[in-house]
Amino acid sequence: MMRFWMKVLAALMLALPGVAHATWWQAKTDHFTVYSEGKDKTLQDFAERLEKFDFLLRRLYGVTDPQRGSPVKVYLLSSDRKVQELADSPNFRGYYTTSNRNAYAFLSRETKNGRFGVGAEEILFHEYTHHFMLHHFPAAYPAWFVEGFAEFFSVVKFPKDGSIEFGHIPMARVPGLVLGQPYPLKQLLARDPQGLNLRDGDRYYGTAWLLTHYYFQHQSDRKAEINRYLTDIAKGAPDMDVADYFEGGLEGLEKDLKAYMRQRHFISVLTPKELTTGAITLSPVDPAQAALIEEELRLTHRPKTENLPAITAAIRSVAAQYPDSAYALALLAEAEWKSEDKGAALAAADRAIAIDPQSSRAYAVRAEVLLERANDSDEAEDWRAALTSIVRANRADTEDPVPLALFYRYHAMRGGKMPDLGYDGLYKAFSLLPQNPSYRFNFAQAMAFRGDYAAASTLLDPIAYSPHGSGMRDHAIRLKAQFDAQAAKMPKGAAKAQSPAPTS
Repeated sequence: MMRFWMKVLAALMLALPGVAHATWWQAKTDHFTVYSEGKDKTLQDFAERLEKFDFLLRRLYGVTDPQRGSPVKVYLLSSDRKVQELADSPNFRGYYTTSNRNAYAFLSRETKNGRFGVGAEEILFHEYTHHFMLHHFPAAYPAWFVEGFAEFFSVVKFPKDGSIEFGHIPMARVPGLVLGQPYPLKQLLARDPQGLNLRDGDRYYGTAWLLTHYYFQHQSDRKAEINRYLTDIAKGAPDMDVADYFEGGLEGLEKDLKAYMRQRHFISVLTPKELTTGAITLSPVDPAQAALIEEELRLTHRPKTENLPAITAAIRSVAAQYPDSAYALALLAEAEWKSEDKGAALAAADRAIAIDPQSSRAYAVRAEVLLERANDSDEAEDWRAALTSIVRANRADTEDPVPLALFYRYHAMRGGKMPDLGYDGLYKAFSLLPQNPSYRFNFAQAMAFRGDYAAASTLLDPIAYSPHGSGMRDHAIRLKAQFDAQAAKMPKGAAKAQSPAPTS
């Protein structure tokens, strides 16, 4: 009887608010840190597939240099519902984006619905391909190629023999291609997918995949035609008539593409002997961090202003349970700062630093508060205090882009000539996280300030030619026009930045 009541008591304790329901584990690899509720084979296998996928892209595109920057953080959440609540959409099963500190993704552990559904892993592979392209060969690619390239690598299979298969058909696009017919090439090569309805969206992405597959996998004269077309677009060739690149015009290409769709598409295989991946280390997440993982995601992932008080209160409650955790206090400082309680943010940051003098995150929040104070007071002492916090944040973690960007902002706020170290800091922040559009914008504007308008314009290409319309893309297009106009006024012989051409 006593044993029965002990079980009841344990169940009640688990149901109490503030008590962790599951232990979070992490798998660390060379390029990823994967978090998951519970230690199981799913976590180990998933981390291994991610590393193999990264190796596949590096092998195919000749990337031999180690990737700088923090590993991509991936969160395996227990349900579709959690993903949808975090993404604020009922249609998402996975999501990838960047913060000012790192790239991250969150997805559901639940399996996809039916043969023609889109699995969360496919979504992540699609988005990580975008991430890889932006890091290693960004350029002014046409929208269909950006999405077709990501779709091509979205369906990768890992047989039990340890090999990697790629070039598979994304089954979610089959109904749109077969029942709705491929998207007209005249429109595919002339517009972006913004504003498409669901049916046309499936056809667009499916046809983009088909044309990319045709380009990569089919041996014909069309490969050279498509490569020349993509290269000229990336170089910004003026007054292009797309039809002129293809024998028989777009009608000829479309005819061949439809014939290719009816053929049996071959896949490619990377054998186990060709694979080389690093070690995977599994360990439990620190209890304070584990208790804060989902709240940290809510704080990081574009929280609405009206939700910030509740998020901050939740973090404050957990931090109170772990008063000796510098991690919890640094996160609390960030939450208080975002909630515009500067005094509480500074107090939490100082407490974190007292526990861990190497807390780069806490020093960065402290610097944010002191920068604003210095800007208001314009007192030399306040400026010195802000700079000291920035320098200490950088010394604590030289690979964190936040203090590097703050160093540039400090000098920009003070006015006067920007020191070379300021440009160097911003460049390193950008090179650590080139997928972050804010860093790309800021570095492009910094290049323009230095008079290198051609480089500034080229840096904006991935945003200005993004497949998805946005205010940021519109702003990039306007800035590019300004930079291009200024570059045209530069003396002949001045250095010009070159966009990297795509490789097949």
